[in-house]
Formats: sequence, C-alpha cells, structure tokens
Amino acid sequence: MLKRLRAAHPFVYCALAAVGFLAVMTAGMYLFTLLIVLLGPAAAQPFVQEEFLLQSVNELFGLLVGLVLLARTGRLWVYRQRGRGFLDGLLVGMFPFVMVSFALSANLALAGPPEGAAVKAPWRIAAFFVCMFLIGLAEETLFRGVIAQTMLEHFGPGRAAVWKACFASGLIFGAMHLINLRASAPLGVLIQCCITAALGMLYAAIYFRTGNLWVLVFLHTLQDCAALINSGLYESTATISEVVSGYDPSMLASALIYLIPTVFLLRKKRNPEIAAFWGRCFAPPPESEQT
Repeated sequence: MLKRLRAAHPFVYCALAAVGFLAVMTAGMYLFTLLIVLLGPAAAQPFVQEEFLLQSVNELFGLLVGLVLLARTGRLWVYRQRGRGFLDGLLVGMFPFVMVSFALSANLALAGPPEGAAVKAPWRIAAFFVCMFLIGLAEETLFRGVIAQTMLEHFGPGRAAVWKACFASGLIFGAMHLINLRASAPLGVLIQCCITAALGMLYAAIYFRTGNLWVLVFLHTLQDCAALINSGLYESTATISEVVSGYDPSMLASALIYLIPTVFLLRKKRNPEIAAFWGRCFAPPPESEQT
C-alpha cells in the first residue's frame, strides 16, 4: 500500500509522512508521560529534572516512523548508501560545517555560561548530547531519507527537477516546525519556519550531492548542539520554546545565507554526479512491482 501511494501520489505520501511523524511523536509522548506518572515520582523525577531526556524519548517515536516508512517501501538502503565517504561528504557540506563549528566555538569560548548559572550534572549533559543526536537522526531519516529522496525520485535527475525536489522537501521541513506554535510565540515560530525551510533546501542539496545520509545526521546534530549548547550545559537558561520565541526578523538573513551554498552545490555541471549516486531511484521498477 505504501509503495503504491508513494509511486502514484508522492506529494500526498510526503505530506502524510510528515503529519504521521508529528502525530506519532505527540501521541507517544502522551502515552509515555502517562506511563511514568503511573510508575510514580521516582520514575518521573529524571524526566522532570531534565527536559532533554524527555525530548530524547520523543525523538525515538519520530525515528520509529521514519524506519517503518523506509522498511515498508524497501528503502532501508539509504542508511548503507555511500555515494561519497563521510569525510568526502563533509567537504561537500563544508560551508554549514565551518559555519556551525564557528558558532559552537563562539558560544562555548566567547559567550560562556550565563551569569550565575551552574553547570549541569554529567548525566544531564550526556542526555543533552544524546538528544541532539536523536533529533538529527530522526529528522534526517524522515525529511531527507524519506521525503527528499521521494521528491528526487518523482522529479528526476535533471537540474530543474533537482531544484524542485530541494524546494518541495525544504518547504515540508519548514512547515513541520509550525508545531512549535503550541509553546512559542507565533512570530518566532514563523521566522523559524522560514529559516528551517532554507536550511532544509541546503541539507537536501548536500544529500543529493553526497548520497550519504550520515553526513546530514552529523551536520544536523552539530547545528542543534551549537544552537542549544548553553541550555544543554548550564542551569537556569532558556528552554527550547523560549529560544524560538526570541527569534526576530533580523534572523531571516540566515535564510539567504543557506540559499547561497545551495545554488553552488546544485550548479549544472554537478547534475551527472547526482544522477550517478541516485541511479537506482531512476531505474524502472522490477516487473513484479509493475504488475
């Protein structure tokens, strides 16, 4: 059923994949919260004390959705595919890698801990980094491994087609962040959606150029670490919702910064490379599937 829906109605399939991702995460968290409440204060205490531990559980539900979609459509090979090796892939994604590494270094060395803030316990810091990895793994599995790859397969390997795939997957990635309206200020959420849509286009371009999902998982994890490092290391700092609420229109400039390397990565002479890495997507399906 999923294979047929994906082949016949790729846009519907991708939209339902994103909606299902959010729905399962939301329902899963309600059930998990109910479970730890029933187990008593001792079981609930670690999750009350450290929000990133609870968020890690949330991301596991999202990852499950991506894994099921890949498995049911016969595309778990995206985890094994190595169009480019990891280090070679980082060279393709050099712009976001350098930019995010600089931001992380600046937050750690220049900004430093907020005044009067204590360092969190080691297990809470570990929970933060595990959470950042799981966010990267879950979102890249769904939005690049499932959605961007489906869009690329639908549109084809031509230059204009690859741009359409980038735009469509980036738009869905940005729209997914509208869920933050539940806890953050509307203006901040809309700005976040614009920024993440542009970032989604850049990530899709890197994915198409490298054919290596793990490069994107690493970049995504590093980016989230850089953005939230103070919340992960120190007490009494802003929550994720407060950080998003604080976004202002001047931050929209970063969307343009993401689009510039996207144009460079998708320049015309690189199209044969994309077609080579993703040849199996453009090959006709086996006769068993056609019937």
